[in-house]
Amino acid sequence: MTRNPPLLSPDEVDDFIIVRAVAFANKIQRMMLRSVLRQEDMPLLEWRILYSLARFGDCHLGQITQNNSMDPAHGSRAASALEAKGLIARRDDPTSRRRRLMSLTDAGQATFYRIWPRARDLVAAVTDGFDPDEFEQLKHLLDKANAIAQPQFEACLSDKDTREPDNTEAA
Repeated sequence: MTRNPPLLSPDEVDDFIIVRAVAFANKIQRMMLRSVLRQEDMPLLEWRILYSLARFGDCHLGQITQNNSMDPAHGSRAASALEAKGLIARRDDPTSRRRRLMSLTDAGQATFYRIWPRARDLVAAVTDGFDPDEFEQLKHLLDKANAIAQPQFEACLSDKDTREPDNTEAA
């Protein structure tokens, strides 16, 4: 059986930054799922919402999905699951009748505080491989890449014909 040659040169693949970004993100997410979240029976999307509420305080689901580049439908399902578990509460937003604010309940805060040290330590085990200047540069470059991509991301979201794959664990 003959083997087909590669369609892309190594240089083309090396310059396709998404391969590296996704590989890194997937490794961290899989480590998080297997080492931390599985013990809590916590899906990754639910953790991302808990983390966001702990980081930003009370906010709307739209803010969380936008900050996390999360599919709104997946975020909504994860928020409903967290609410059913008693980890978040939703209430009407006094400034907007169309929106509801989400907040961590006491049980949600306890869950966050139980998971956070292990999640932080897991990520630190990777990021501690950088010297402080490298780590600051990495954060700066990731923030810059996200800022550059944001206008195109928003344009894609406005295209109502585009459907995202159901890829909740890699989101």
